[in-house]
Amino acid sequence: MQTMVFTGRLAADPQISEDFAKAVFRLIEKRGVDSAGKDRLVGVNCVSWSKGLNEKVIARGLAQGCEAVVIGAFIDTSYKARDGAERTAKELVINRLTVLDWAEDRETDTGLDDRAAA
Repeated sequence: MQTMVFTGRLAADPQISEDFAKAVFRLIEKRGVDSAGKDRLVGVNCVSWSKGLNEKVIARGLAQGCEAVVIGAFIDTSYKARDGAERTAKELVINRLTVLDWAEDRETDTGLDDRAAA
């Protein structure tokens, strides 16, 4: 199993199960521009199965636009698309997460200082 390191910004707020057992988010990284002058974006779907990490860091400190470094391993996941076709996707299963840019103004939403919680 290979360990991968990916740095990027969250494309949207993380999706977290009610019991904090699973968290999913997508990291996007800009990698230059293409020949037409448009931004070249690379994205990776990340999944965390660590209840403590999901509850204490991801739910409280990450939101769309936050920057993070994720270390983990890629796995292939099969799923059924809306049109009924079977598809596969790669997910980066998180082993380590470092938040570089915490969500702003989250203290007013939760009443907690997110940086102290992490």
